[in-house]
Amino acid sequence: MTRRRAHGRQRGGQAIAEFLIALPVLILLLFGVIQFALIYQARATLNHAALLAARAGALHNGSDTEMRRALAAGLAPLFASEPSAAGYVKALGLARIETLAASNMTKLDVLNPTRAAFTDFARTRLDGKGGRELPNDTLNYRSTTPGGASRISIQDANLLHLRVTYCFRLIVPVMDRVIHAGVNALTPFDAAVSANGMSDPFGTNGTTVPRLTCFNPALRGPRIEIRSEAFVRMQSPYYESNL
Repeated sequence: MTRRRAHGRQRGGQAIAEFLIALPVLILLLFGVIQFALIYQARATLNHAALLAARAGALHNGSDTEMRRALAAGLAPLFASEPSAAGYVKALGLARIETLAASNMTKLDVLNPTRAAFTDFARTRLDGKGGRELPNDTLNYRSTTPGGASRISIQDANLLHLRVTYCFRLIVPVMDRVIHAGVNALTPFDAAVSANGMSDPFGTNGTTVPRLTCFNPALRGPRIEIRSEAFVRMQSPYYESNL
């Protein structure tokens, strides 16, 4: 009996030791699942917000201000903490802070139309305020011949191609640092991302835009870049001043 009890205590002690070794791994695994689920949710939210921003740009002559305002409205659910009107106002305010150009948390790249398209098709603005615009009227009756500089037609030049980059805050303990360190370890080897419009949809010309640094002392927390793109046909003339 003594041997059996000793053997049982030994097995029990071994099981406890194995559990204590496995417990941190299980906790990290659970935290990782939660953090990646939040990243997936943020990516889905950004997809919708990018579409709202592109629609606002299409309606307001490519205005960066209007696109950022619509983007903030789309990202507001990420900041919501209570289901009320006051909660929505608070969430929208936080989203607007992070979508300001000065925040360095959000970057809007208009990949189409390009300055080359203005070289081919621009006309003087019809509102009499000076500058040039891309014609948006009677597109069905205009020539589909590609322009010499842009290599696209006036119809394709009126497709707004918007890329939105957002610095998403990681909030799950431990995993926020792990994921942030892992992503940033790759940054020196990928300091820019491809930026190609309708004239080069497969990205063969090597055009790139710089990445965000995702750093602002006033906005805490480790962050990683998430990106989304949207295509919307212009519903108003694109003003060259908004490029």
